Amino acid sequence: MQRQERSGEVAVRMRRAFVLLALGALLCPGAARAQDSGTRRLLGGLLGIGGHFLTSGSGQNALGDVKFASDTQLFVRPAHRGKLLITGGLEFFNASDHFLPFSGGNEFDLIGPSALVTTPRVLGKVRPFVSVGLFAGRVRSERLGFDRTDLTPSLAFGAEWPFARYFTLSASYRVSEEIHGVNTDGFTLLLRIF
Repeated sequence: MQRQERSGEVAVRMRRAFVLLALGALLCPGAARAQDSGTRRLLGGLLGIGGHFLTSGSGQNALGDVKFASDTQLFVRPAHRGKLLITGGLEFFNASDHFLPFSGGNEFDLIGPSALVTTPRVLGKVRPFVSVGLFAGRVRSERLGFDRTDLTPSLAFGAEWPFARYFTLSASYRVSEEIHGVNTDGFTLLLRIF
């Protein structure tokens, strides 16, 4: 009973921290300069669709095999360092039984600050990326009857292929710390709009 109360308190604290981070990101002066691309990335994350394929036995037991996935990144304008672009901000990763905005069922979420290193976007050319962050990670398993939120680091690496002006295909592998004994590592394939 105490663990359920504790995880409920952690979830409330994480939601409050998220709201404060989101307000800070919206009110900071750098966000105004990148408003157009930020709006596009937000819409692209919400309108994009994909799948997250769990690779561990504990993840498949708790959540099932394949989940609908979305990954929204609200990042500031990237800094150029040679041929690399480095940026950061808030990232929202979701893998669940239902396509957003519908909820319910088994679900894995990451919400928090992250950083991204990649190369410039060139239409028709594949570009590698690495993303790392510290997230409020949540695993909800109806199969095993628990809903747990913990602070967890996560790393994603892969490649993006912008094959049309407003469409990008992304493939990555995400590694995260276990949450309540559940390993959520897996491959993610996404079709991003914008």
